[in-house]
Amino acid sequence: MRSSILKRLGLWPAFPSLVLAIFVFAINAWMNPNLLSTGGLIGFSTTALPLVAASLAQATLLLGRGIDLSVGAAISFVNAFAVTLFGFGLPIPAVLALTMLAALAVGACNAILIVGLRINPMLATFAMSFVAGGLALYLLPAPGGMIPGELVNFIMGKWIGVPTALIGIVVLALVWMILKRTPFMTQLLAVGGDPMKSFSSGVPVARIRAISYLVSSLFAGVAGLALTCSIGSGDPLIGQSYTLLSIAAAVVGGVAILGGSGDGLGAIFGALFLAVIPEMLLGLGISPFYQQFVLGVIILVGLGGVVLMQRRLSVLRSRDAEKMRLTITGEPA
Repeated sequence: MRSSILKRLGLWPAFPSLVLAIFVFAINAWMNPNLLSTGGLIGFSTTALPLVAASLAQATLLLGRGIDLSVGAAISFVNAFAVTLFGFGLPIPAVLALTMLAALAVGACNAILIVGLRINPMLATFAMSFVAGGLALYLLPAPGGMIPGELVNFIMGKWIGVPTALIGIVVLALVWMILKRTPFMTQLLAVGGDPMKSFSSGVPVARIRAISYLVSSLFAGVAGLALTCSIGSGDPLIGQSYTLLSIAAAVVGGVAILGGSGDGLGAIFGALFLAVIPEMLLGLGISPFYQQFVLGVIILVGLGGVVLMQRRLSVLRSRDAEKMRLTITGEPA
């Protein structure tokens, strides 16, 4: 039983990133026991939730050989748009709905450019990042504005003793687990593995790629709303760092940059890994002037560790597959 569980974990693309996230979190909890307190978990999960959602947005596209360099700008646009609507006095449900529609519009534009006009995904989303970022600056030329206090209290609060943001991370994980069992995700992985073979097999490649950008934009919208609720105000540049961080989280999580393999749960673990590092650097007392450098080094080390672990697991998988083949064929080992 134990060996069977270990083999299943070895076949799971997200397993190395899970080990990495647990390892770093354990070190941080050892250095700063307050991290495991209610207040510490609220602060950590509130910081991690937007990155988790953004990482799922990026992972969805990477699995299908896509990419989105406009994720950060879309998050900024969602933030500015929501604060602007609240400034007009609109009720919370209306603002949430309209904001998600705005995020969906960004994804639809990306889909039109990439699928409809067949523009390279990197070029199209890079250009779209200027459009979304420009709209954010138009709506909110400078940081400011406020959102209803109940939203801030909600995201920073608890439900039956569990931080609301932590529940949000679990909900996103459950949403992904449901999504990856749909025919859409199966076809998306096939498209990411080999678009030509998928097309020859009857997979509607263009439609699947378009839907992936729409799904990704919904995750980006959630990231923008979560970030807005956590800071309680607007900032037209607030999402800039999320583009590269979301890519890093997905890759650390075992999502193949060239598509076709990986798991969004790995992107979640990668996001948690990236979210806990700043907490650890503060605990170590490292100067803010050096934190960016140290953060980059830790990410590189973590990525290297994940790659090495994945290679080792790949060797073990190959050995198991060869043993099974020899058993079935009856050939001598």
